[in-house]
Amino acid sequence: MDATPACDHLRADHRLMEEHLDRLLAALSNISPELIPDICSTIANLQRLEELHFEKEESLFYPMLRSAYPDLLAQMDLQHQDIREVEQHVAEMLADAPELPEVRWLEEVRRSGTELYDRIQHHIVDEEDQLLRVAGSHLTPDQQETLASAFQQIQARMSATK
Repeated sequence: MDATPACDHLRADHRLMEEHLDRLLAALSNISPELIPDICSTIANLQRLEELHFEKEESLFYPMLRSAYPDLLAQMDLQHQDIREVEQHVAEMLADAPELPEVRWLEEVRRSGTELYDRIQHHIVDEEDQLLRVAGSHLTPDQQETLASAFQQIQARMSATK
């Protein structure tokens, strides 16, 4: 079994997402037509990372904690839904990017992309400050190891299908 606790696996996912979020924010801060391909690539990478991360949480981690912390988990579920909706909006905008983007369109990409950045960052902070803190004391070391092993299986399965 993996000696790394499940909570640490989720934190590592967050650090990787934050690297992409930093790239996204830098591109959005200096948005120009030339940066649209970089923004598209960063959004696609974030979507892949989130799909994997959310699968770990929603299929394994959250169910183990839901009965003990139902209100907190309902909040986390809502945040996942909000992130998916904003991310879908940004991805659709970028998929329909005009050949010669106008300032108005670029500003909408900046606004929506920044909203996505803010929602993901807010969720990471909430999850680490609230959920992972209580989960660390609620889950036994064996449960943490079992979850970590299952997380790795999800990661391997999803990597194999991409």
